Amino acid sequence: MTPVPSTSSTPSDSASTPDAPDTRTARRPVLAAYAVLTAVGALFFLGSFAYPWTNPEDGTIGAAALPRVAGLLLLLIGLALIRQESRTGSVLEGDGHITEDAEHTPEETRALRRKLVLVTAVMVVTALLIPVLGMLPALALMTLYVTASVEKLRWPVALATAGGVLGVSYLLFTVVLRVPLPLGLFDPAVWSTP
Repeated sequence: MTPVPSTSSTPSDSASTPDAPDTRTARRPVLAAYAVLTAVGALFFLGSFAYPWTNPEDGTIGAAALPRVAGLLLLLIGLALIRQESRTGSVLEGDGHITEDAEHTPEETRALRRKLVLVTAVMVVTALLIPVLGMLPALALMTLYVTASVEKLRWPVALATAGGVLGVSYLLFTVVLRVPLPLGLFDPAVWSTP
């Protein structure tokens, strides 16, 4: 018994045939997003060298371990994504390519792009604030700003969300995992007298 060929075709079927031209190209917004991801990873990686890898007192893992490893991974993943997008491009349905999204008006498209730029800038500012404020306060402030200003949540909800991020991060990293995080100005060593 021979199988009956299917008469229904989908756009992905026609795109995968050898006769169909490959229209995938590298998209500038996607490359820009991956470049920002790579830059944030590089900032975390380079900033980690301001902290010790191990604690000199007891030889346990130091404050540099988490940002150095996470920054390096983020840097490498970002570079791999840039390489992939540059070489093969991407055309994925529903992947956030808003210039081809017929459901959004031009004003909605501009608002989405403004949000993307704003959130990217907030991430960079947060990375720069970590050596000053410490990891947990900087993340809590970023969460508060994004929820209140970008997502337009009510202040009580935004404050509760930022407080939740601060509490869960403290419990996870400091209490459970015992990872020493950068404390910035909240480091008691900064304020102790010699």
